[in-house]
Amino acid sequence: MERSKVLAAVAGAIGLGAVGAAGASTIAYTSLSASSSHVWVMRGDGSEKDRLTGGAVVDLAPSLSPAGTRLAFVRRQGGDSDDLFRIAVGGSGLVRLSRTQAAEADPTWSPQGGLIAFSAGRAVGSSELFVIEPDGTDRLRLTDNRVDDLDPNWAPSGTRLVFTRHVRGRNAEIYVIGADGTGRRRLTNRAGADDSPDWSSTGWIAYVRRVASGSELRLVRPNGTDNHRIVRANREISAPTWSPNGALLVFELWDGNDTELFRVSAIGTNLFRLTRNAVPDFGPAFAPQGGRIAFTRVSGGGNDVWTMLPNGSDKDRLTSADAHEAVSDWGAGP
Repeated sequence: MERSKVLAAVAGAIGLGAVGAAGASTIAYTSLSASSSHVWVMRGDGSEKDRLTGGAVVDLAPSLSPAGTRLAFVRRQGGDSDDLFRIAVGGSGLVRLSRTQAAEADPTWSPQGGLIAFSAGRAVGSSELFVIEPDGTDRLRLTDNRVDDLDPNWAPSGTRLVFTRHVRGRNAEIYVIGADGTGRRRLTNRAGADDSPDWSSTGWIAYVRRVASGSELRLVRPNGTDNHRIVRANREISAPTWSPNGALLVFELWDGNDTELFRVSAIGTNLFRLTRNAVPDFGPAFAPQGGRIAFTRVSGGGNDVWTMLPNGSDKDRLTSADAHEAVSDWGAGP
C-alpha cells in the first residue's frame, strides 16, 4: 500500500468515534471468582450484561463467531481436561464440541464461521493445531510433531492460519499452514523467540521478536518476504493486535513498572502511548469497525473491562463487579 494511503487510513481510524456502533456490538469477557470462571457478554457501551455460563466450572477464552451469534470457549470441570464448548450469545444451546484427554486452548473462528481453530496437547512438547466444525464434527489435526504449536490466527481468506512453533529450550518461530493441513511454510528462522502472530486484513503478519536487548514488533508477508521491524524497545512487547482496516497496531509494553498499551501505524510511524498509570493495562481488542479499543485494567484488587478511543481518550470503565473480569473478544452484535 502506498505511504499516503496508509497515512490516510491511520488518520481515519484515529478519528472514528463509533460510539453508536460500539453499543450495537458484543464484547465477550470472563469473570473469575475464588472458585469458578464464567463467560459473560455485554454491548460495546457496557449495557445489557448477560452471564452465559454458571456452576462449579472454569470457562475461559470465549471467541465470538463472525456473525456475533455464538461463542466457542474452553471449559475445565471436575477431573476433566479442558474441552471446547459452544453456546449462543443469548445463553441457550450449550454444546460440548470435544471430549479428549488433551488440554484444548485458544479457540478462534474462521472469518466465514465454518471452522474453529484451536490448540490441544497433553504435556509440554505435545500441543498441536486442530480445526473443527461448529457442530463438533470433522475434527482435523493440522500439525503432528514433538514441539508445541500454539497461537492460531486466521488469514482474512479463512484458508490459512499463522501460528507459533515453540521448541522448548531452543527457540520459537512463525509458520503458516493451510486450513486443510497442507502448505506449511516457515516464515522466520533464527536462534531466538519469534511469537504472538496476528494476521491483518491487508495481508501483513505482525509478530514479536525477542532480542538480547529487549524486543521488536515486526511485520512479514505470508510468503516470508519483506520481514522488517517497525518498533524496537528495550523492554518486553507483547500481544500485537491489528485494527480491522489494517492501518494500526495496538500492543502491550512493559514500561519498567507495569504493562501499558501503545499504538503504532502499519508503517511504523505515529508511535503513541495510550495508557499511563500505576496499574497494568492489557489484552487489547478492537471494536468491529475500529472505533474503540477494549482492554483489561487491574484495579482495586481485581480486573475490569474498559474501552477507549484509538487515540487514548474517552476511557470508559464498563465493569465494576467484585471479581476478576477480562476482555476476550469484541465482535458483531446479534
